[in-house]
Formats: sequence, C-alpha cells, structure tokens
Amino acid sequence: MKTDEITVNGVRIGGAEPKEDEDAQLIDLPSGARAEVRKGHGRDLMRAQRAAAGGDASAVIFALIAELTRVDGRKIVYEDVLEMDLADVMALQAEVIGENFDRPPQRASQASFNPDSQSRS
Repeated sequence: MKTDEITVNGVRIGGAEPKEDEDAQLIDLPSGARAEVRKGHGRDLMRAQRAAAGGDASAVIFALIAELTRVDGRKIVYEDVLEMDLADVMALQAEVIGENFDRPPQRASQASFNPDSQSRS
C-alpha cells in the first residue's frame, strides 16, 4: 500500500491532499474562518455513526460535520467541532443538514371530514 493511500477515519495521513471537491459549498463562518462543506455519501454517515458510538443524534451530526468539512483548508475532526464557536457550529450544521437531508415534498393531505359537506336527509 502506498503512503498516499493510508487513511485514518477517512483522513488521508500521507501523500498529497486530495483536490477540492467541485460540488463543495464554500461558506464564510461568523468567526471569519472559511469552510468548505462537500456533499455527503453513505460512507460519511457510517463513519459519523461510528465516531458517535453512543448513537446520540446530536453527536452524529457533529461527527458528520467533521467528515464533510474542511476549515481554512485543513481537515477537521469531531473534537474540533466540539471546540468551535457556537455560531460557527450552527452555520456548519445548517449547511450539512440543508445539503444532505433535503426532505421530500410533503404529500397533499387527505381531504378532511367536514360534516357540513354531507347531504342532509
């Protein structure tokens, strides 16, 4: 195995850094840092769930932020997200959830029962 193929928790530890993701969103965080949030895949969610071993939904979101985000050009880890300013975390959370968890359109609700619409005898 080449050193540029070795990763730990999805983070490349040897060789050149991968090129920027063309589909990534660039956002300016409230702290002034610049974040790049790439589109997520199933493997990213799997890694995030493993990192948040307790299964807490909030922890999974934080771990997913770490999987998908680079801040000022460097990869971050779960613990980095825990130490970020709240405003930055909220901005990243909105970006990750908005991009990766688009909800399908709501179905039109069934017509509700209206007793006045019934014919009277």
